[in-house]
Amino acid sequence: MKKFAPILLSTLFAVPLAGCTQKPAAPDTSPFFFAMVADAAYVLPSTVKESQESDCYALYGETRGLLNELDRSLSSTVSGSCISRFNGAAAGEKVELDEHAYQVFSLAMELYEITDGYYNPAVYYNVQAYGFGGATEMPKTEDDLPSDEVIAEYNVLSASFAQVELSEEGGRYYAVKPDTTVEIDGAVYSMKIDLGGLGKGYAVEKADGLMDKHNIKNGYFTFGESSIALKRFHDGDGNYTLGLSSPRYTAGKSQYAHTYVSDSRLSTSGDNVQYYEIGGVRYSHVIDPTTGKPVQTGVMSATVIGASAARNDAYTTAIMAMGKERAIEFINEYLSAERVFFTYDNGTGYEIITNAAENEYEVKDERFKVVSKVVDGKIVLEN
Repeated sequence: MKKFAPILLSTLFAVPLAGCTQKPAAPDTSPFFFAMVADAAYVLPSTVKESQESDCYALYGETRGLLNELDRSLSSTVSGSCISRFNGAAAGEKVELDEHAYQVFSLAMELYEITDGYYNPAVYYNVQAYGFGGATEMPKTEDDLPSDEVIAEYNVLSASFAQVELSEEGGRYYAVKPDTTVEIDGAVYSMKIDLGGLGKGYAVEKADGLMDKHNIKNGYFTFGESSIALKRFHDGDGNYTLGLSSPRYTAGKSQYAHTYVSDSRLSTSGDNVQYYEIGGVRYSHVIDPTTGKPVQTGVMSATVIGASAARNDAYTTAIMAMGKERAIEFINEYLSAERVFFTYDNGTGYEIITNAAENEYEVKDERFKVVSKVVDGKIVLEN
């Protein structure tokens, strides 16, 4: 039997790794880092911290420098960052980027194409309109919700994301903002973006590389507690047991499944923490770019485990917006090398759809039923 250490992973991408319980010699958490409006931390075994003390201090120092650098590059809330300057630029203006912003921006545009626009970082105004993403006030009644007319205007801006022009000229990087504008209540708006989720995944990959640089083979790094890079458990070659949090929590049923992972990167999205309900309708921070409104596809959460935390972040967001059938098609076409779980509310019960083999997970909540099987590496819904 392999050695496992349970981690309770929230299925929401801005909120928390809810806790860790380990078998003997539990890892200690390093001092927290903070960037892109989220906490980050290494969780390393005591044996590593004791035997590789100088490596750990070097790791922490380099990570602090990296995250500060990424904050100044990718954060939409840091004045003077590349993304803040892009957002503040006039329509059609050319903005210089640093290499980090250029790389993440380029990846965002690639993922926008791969997902047919279901991943779209330009739903900035839509997120704000529904009270998320740093908005000053959250709607409390139906009258507080944005009108369909306003959302339609914001959708014009988000749809222009494909028109961004990126270039490299003499070792310098640039982005040209689309010249699309809309007018709402006498104010003129141009497109804005938020690369925070993708940026956190990008940072996780960089931190994972720093662990390799310092020969740290055990423990993990978590950022925003929705993007994680896992090495091996404790001081051996065992796997972690990843507890996938229930998107419909009830007492005593906090996890819907366990899966077993090591040497992997993962991201997760869900509608179960950053949300509110009005008139029996759940409004979450995950926006469906096809409607410009919070997702109402029935998909409650999605987790992707694979090589790239940044890509996985975009994939989980897109899966939630795609809905059940389209998500299965997408996973079968593009994510056969990744392990994917997503949950679905069919109106009478909760479903689990996954491309993982049966011996790679265990269902922990009887309210959730696995309705898929894997045939020739593809998800097939069971009758």
